[in-house]
Amino acid sequence: MNAATDERMPWLDTLFARSYARHRQRYVELWLLVSAFGILLLAWPSQFWTEHPLWGPGGGDAPAFLVSMASATAIVVLFVVPWTLRVAFRPIVLFLRGEPVDPTDVWFAAVRRLPVAGVTFTAAFCVFGNIPTLVAVGRPRGFDGLDYLGGWLVACLITAAAGAFFVLAWEIAFRPLLREVQPLLPPDFDGGTSWLTLTRRSALASASAMAYTGAAVGSLVAGSEDREHVLVITVLATIGASVTFGGAITVLVSHSIFMRLSELKAALVRIGERDYRVRVAVRAGDELDEAAASLNRMAERLEHEEAELRASRARLASVADAERRRMERDLRLRVLARLRQVRQDVTEVASELPDVPALHRLCERVRVTTADAMLEIHRLARGVYPAELTSGGLEAALEAAGQRAAVPVSVRSDGVGRLDPVHESSVYFTCNEAVQNAAKHAGPDACVTIDLARDNGRLTFVVSDNGQGFEAADVGLGLENMRDRVRAVGGDLMVGSAPGSGTTVRGWVPA
Repeated sequence: MNAATDERMPWLDTLFARSYARHRQRYVELWLLVSAFGILLLAWPSQFWTEHPLWGPGGGDAPAFLVSMASATAIVVLFVVPWTLRVAFRPIVLFLRGEPVDPTDVWFAAVRRLPVAGVTFTAAFCVFGNIPTLVAVGRPRGFDGLDYLGGWLVACLITAAAGAFFVLAWEIAFRPLLREVQPLLPPDFDGGTSWLTLTRRSALASASAMAYTGAAVGSLVAGSEDREHVLVITVLATIGASVTFGGAITVLVSHSIFMRLSELKAALVRIGERDYRVRVAVRAGDELDEAAASLNRMAERLEHEEAELRASRARLASVADAERRRMERDLRLRVLARLRQVRQDVTEVASELPDVPALHRLCERVRVTTADAMLEIHRLARGVYPAELTSGGLEAALEAAGQRAAVPVSVRSDGVGRLDPVHESSVYFTCNEAVQNAAKHAGPDACVTIDLARDNGRLTFVVSDNGQGFEAADVGLGLENMRDRVRAVGGDLMVGSAPGSGTTVRGWVPA
């Protein structure tokens, strides 16, 4: 991942992408470790002490806390880590270690099994974490059945909220993996529709934030009869829970949604710029995935149509090029040969004529007219398809054309070599037309420079003059024809000009 990629990605995605690049083979284990520490050092202790006021006065808090932490540690060590590595995310683990695995299995593990894993872990903590904690807390306090049930429900609300937070965090953490897997999926891959749609995800996030806030507030004010105290604690706890947990979970959900909307927008911009190779990752089987799949199908169809159009244009350009060659050959080999024969015949006739000045003057006029016609046909043949382009290549042909041009022309090149004849002729006639335009419109003191370069599979050409220029909106039919000629062989062309600043024609063709 390079710096340019970092700049295009939000900071949260950049953080996960760098972590993925650095620890790719152990990425799942790394995030299991991070999640385990988050649960054992932050989430579970916070839940215990958030519920503490709800339980009321009583002893045995320290042993109860130890029991709670031991239960949570046992769940993480004995269930969460083994089940995740060996069952839920096993295809991901195998893929990251370089072992053979079906990419669709990796996709389903990262997308579909993630909510299942979240629900499973939450259920495990609700049953095997909250129940032992409540037993350890309730026994010294003399809880009855309703006390246990109420405490367990409150604990489950907080646990479920924390579980939703970890699911959303893991969803973002798996994005670098999905970016790598996406190109490996079959072209006809259909992930189906996930239960965790955008609507349900947003509802889950909102419900989790409200549940956590309500449980925290209810727990902190439980048993207090001072109305002012209750009011102050309620306001402070609501603000604190909303800013911390509620804010964090809202950021994750909004980031997840708006990041994908940004990807769709960026893809549409690239399609608008005629880059039809763009594809949007299909990630979660929700509504945005349906939009992404539709956009991908549209891009594939446009790419196919663009390829067909370019192939058709290339065939037409090839036919036109062959026709130019045939016309040039016919002019040189047939028409010129006949004119030479006419001149030779006139010379022979003149040698046999009697000494009649009028007849000799007539034969001389025929010889001169024939010679002029031969020069004109030479010029026409060179315009149809210059011999220098066939024998010497693009640089030689442009230098020869520059010597014949009505304005001073300088050709600069780093040694582009020979190209496909169709591409050579396209560049030659485009540059030649740009020089002719400069001769007509740039002014009497204008000079023209032609720059040729070859790099990264492209031959680029720039025809620039120091003439009077024109308004960019005044691009005429001739410039459009130049652009069409270059696009016909798979390239592109741009024209830049401004009054008093000259004109620059810049283009490229495949090399």
